Formats: sequence, C-alpha cells, structure tokens
Amino acid sequence: MKLRYYLLDTNILGHLAELKSGGNSPECKALEKHWNHLPEGTTIFLCPITVGEVESGVRVDYSNSDKPKLAKEMLSAFRCLEINANLARDYYADLRARLFNHYAPKDSDNRKKRRMDEWREPTSPRSLQIEENDLWIAAVAMAHNLVLVTRDKMDAIKKVAGSDIVFENWLE
Repeated sequence: MKLRYYLLDTNILGHLAELKSGGNSPECKALEKHWNHLPEGTTIFLCPITVGEVESGVRVDYSNSDKPKLAKEMLSAFRCLEINANLARDYYADLRARLFNHYAPKDSDNRKKRRMDEWREPTSPRSLQIEENDLWIAAVAMAHNLVLVTRDKMDAIKKVAGSDIVFENWLE
C-alpha cells in the first residue's frame, strides 16, 4: 500500500478526540475503521488554523471540564506545519484567485466586478462560497501535497483545486 501523508481538519480532530475518550458514535466507528487501516509509517499533520480553531473552541465552551487537557494531548500528538509568506503567496493566493475567477459576481457587461479599493479583498468569502479558514487549511494541504481529511464539503475549493488537492472524509 502506498504511504500517504495527511492533514487533519478540525472536524476530524474533534471526532478523533471523541474516539480516544471512548466515543462510540457512528462517526467514531467510521473514523476508527480508517484509522486502524492506515499503513505503518503514515504521517499525520495539523496546520495552525486547526490549532487555533481547537484552542478557541476549548476556551469558549469547555473552561470547566477535562476538554482542555484532552485538546492539548490531541494537538501535541501531531506535527503542526507552518504558514509562512511563501505558502500564502504561492498556494493560498493561487487558490483564492482561482475561486475569484470562477465564482466572483459579474457586472452587467459580464465582467467580474472589481474595484481598486477591493484589491486587498476583492470579494467576500461568502460570495466565493468558502469559509476563509477552510481555504487556509486547503492551501496548507496543497503546499505540502497532503491528503486533506475533512468532513466539510468544500465544494467550491474542490472544484477549483482539481487534482492539486486530494480530499478524504474518514467519517463516512
């Protein structure tokens, strides 16, 4: 079996934490099946966006429980990749430009709406049919040639990424 490298999205990491603490939901069972069939030597990564999402969730929702300890253990179990200027320029910007070119609203002359004052942020994430954090996570997967393991549909990102990113949902 070919060795693959994976990037876990926050929603998968949450179910993995549930599984590790004895969860028995259908999602946990599906995740366990995938997890147990990973070849030895498989490397799994996180990105800073996932770390931030987990940490903020713990601080908001679980300040008086064991969840912070479990979250810290889960986050420390995987190597966290960095987001730097090269990744932002070469992968995030490329994916966002692809999304803009495909999904940006058009004016009455069928040209994509663009104003100089929007150079920094030509369109909103909503008009591009994305969540901004998902775009960053996808860019990290693309930059490192990782399989992105997520439950999110990310249909717009999948459409413009094409074969540049492989997606898997281990909760099915």
